[in-house]
Amino acid sequence: MITTYHLYADNLNISIIKSIKEAFKGKTIEIIVSDTTDAEITTDELIARINNIKNNVNTVSFTEEEFFTKYRKEIADATN
Repeated sequence: MITTYHLYADNLNISIIKSIKEAFKGKTIEIIVSDTTDAEITTDELIARINNIKNNVNTVSFTEEEFFTKYRKEIADATN
């Protein structure tokens, strides 16, 4: 799963870290931080998306096998 958070550094707080921990529980994750000139998402939208993840709304779940069965061609095309 890939999740993108766009926010102002001043708005970064422990609740965001906790939501990431909950969303990716038991997984190894990679965190990349970069600056951007235009925030494409508002704080309210970010909070709504976090709540969606917590409440399993607008999320998709599948096994690794199901993922590769469905997206094998797209993955091959993207890496060539």
